Amino acid sequence: MKLLDLFTDFHNWVSDKDFIWWPFSFLRPEKHVPMTIKLILQMAACFSGLGTLMFTAFAIVNNLFTASSMLQTLFFSYVLFFFWFTLVTRTFWNRRAHKLAAELPQSVRS
Repeated sequence: MKLLDLFTDFHNWVSDKDFIWWPFSFLRPEKHVPMTIKLILQMAACFSGLGTLMFTAFAIVNNLFTASSMLQTLFFSYVLFFFWFTLVTRTFWNRRAHKLAAELPQSVRS
């Protein structure tokens, strides 16, 4: 259990950094608020879109751009972000959120 606590603390410490969320800091929930699947879908869309944009710029600069590679990048990056956010980020974030929410007064939880 201690090792899981270390992973949770480290991942959440990194997740709390502003640069991780740039430019989508509006998606970051409060620390005591659990991540929902709806939020994960939005995060995956935003981050995969940004990743695809960066990949496309790189491909254009290096004369490697094709529409099919852009669409493949968008699809696979969305799937990868979705699975990462669901399996890792949400798990660790919600573990902390439930712990913090239990410590908050009822008036703050709502």
